[in-house]
Amino acid sequence: MKRRWILLLACCLALSVSLSGCDPDTGQGTTGPKLPELHIVDDDYRNWYEIFVYSFYDTNNDGIGDLNGVTEKLDYVQEMGFNGIWLMPIHPSPTYHKYDVNDYYAIDPVYGTLEDLDRLVDEAHKRGIRVILDLVVNHSSSDHPWFKEACQYIRENGQPGGKYGEYYNFTTENLAGYSPVSGTPYYYESRFWSGMPDLNLNSQAVRDEIVAIMDYWITEHGVDGFRLDAVTSYYTGDLQKNVNFLNWLNTEAKQIDPDCYLVGEAWVGTDAFINDYYQSGVDSFFMFTASQGTGTLATIVKQQNGKAYGKLQTELQRIYTAGVMAPFLGNHDTMRPGSFMPGEENVKMAGGALAMMNGSTFVYYGEEIGMISKGGNNSDPAKRIAMKWQAKNIYPGCCYLPPENTPVDETSYYYPSVEEQLADPNSILNYYKQAMYLRNCFPAIARGTVENFSPDNNTYISVLRKTWQGESIIIVMNFDSFEQTVTLDALLGIQNGIQAGLYGQDVSQTASYDAATGSIKLPPYSIVILQ
Repeated sequence: MKRRWILLLACCLALSVSLSGCDPDTGQGTTGPKLPELHIVDDDYRNWYEIFVYSFYDTNNDGIGDLNGVTEKLDYVQEMGFNGIWLMPIHPSPTYHKYDVNDYYAIDPVYGTLEDLDRLVDEAHKRGIRVILDLVVNHSSSDHPWFKEACQYIRENGQPGGKYGEYYNFTTENLAGYSPVSGTPYYYESRFWSGMPDLNLNSQAVRDEIVAIMDYWITEHGVDGFRLDAVTSYYTGDLQKNVNFLNWLNTEAKQIDPDCYLVGEAWVGTDAFINDYYQSGVDSFFMFTASQGTGTLATIVKQQNGKAYGKLQTELQRIYTAGVMAPFLGNHDTMRPGSFMPGEENVKMAGGALAMMNGSTFVYYGEEIGMISKGGNNSDPAKRIAMKWQAKNIYPGCCYLPPENTPVDETSYYYPSVEEQLADPNSILNYYKQAMYLRNCFPAIARGTVENFSPDNNTYISVLRKTWQGESIIIVMNFDSFEQTVTLDALLGIQNGIQAGLYGQDVSQTASYDAATGSIKLPPYSIVILQ
């Protein structure tokens, strides 16, 4: 069923402080024509926002976030320019992270009810926001009734069997990545840990369950797709089997809803290896090569290497031969950009570099305010602490019961809260807001064919032309902490000058373009778009 999304609305006034000197009354840019209106295309190229419900916003004062809290913050999500939400697992589970599922057809009571999810999805759709769920089918919880019944059958009958005997991988060999079935000579595959028994994906019964699960959430509850957890572990060490299974899953999902969006977690070390997974037909796979402190984006920003950024974009265009790329800086498994980028301007510039990438960008909750991993700790709970909505430690909506007893205090947040940053035009939050606005304003940023014109004689500068549906934009980026002047070659075909910009140090600064000489003066850490 094709969806018709309501376009997000915004006025130039809200962003006038940084968008090319835009006049708040007329919308007319002082260095170019009126900034184009938002042009949000109904496709899979979106600005996604990853939410860990547990730590996002609490509406029933139990100290833990809930689905109603996400619904309450949908206006915030929309105003930030995100038009997609990825909810980390929301099903019943014995752990705080919920990647070990007890019931694939239910909502964990700590998060709310099915009716709460339905309201969230409905309200999100009213705002043009798609919602995807985490689909964890590599393994279930050891507390899942399927697994309990399968193990009980072995204890009573001396061998696997019964309705759920084929749902898991049992053997009498004590293999690596296997755990014992207590009281029996059998072991079960559990590559992550004993509490996560691997499902037997060769079983037709298991595959039928997976189809039923997807159909239930798409058809009955209106979700728009799934994030596929741990796709490289479906068949550990076997790329082709993983690709074949993903091809099957994608085919089944698209039969339920042709618009169903799938994005997979293929945590492998090169873009070429990630691209191998696109053979499956799945829409997107996360670009782990671009993420984290040692990833391509952070490295380029730290090294102030605009030339390398231009090369990166054209190289990715060559490597990724299908699908929609999914670049990101950090997520629930990795360090946050606020932790690995050295200073506020670098945090902003990394966000800007992400925003100018092709594909669907993914931003982890709190990234837009520079949240850090508590104490620089790389543990999972430290990367999943409460969203900082207000300056106070305890306030209505605060998720004051931290995951895994990881208490938070004023030292847990290096940068100010959402409330404080909304009031500061120079904040990280407002920078991210403007970056997402530009992606929604110029569809070519995410979708365009890339040409690199970055100069050889100035490594701080990146110059890209992106063309989509016959229209081109020029993206000029200054990765230097000092002002730079660049002469743009006439072959770029610039007609209208500067349309919009991102300015990291001081939004009162703007770039200037001299049409007579074809030169542009760029403030430090700035990004401008020309046509």
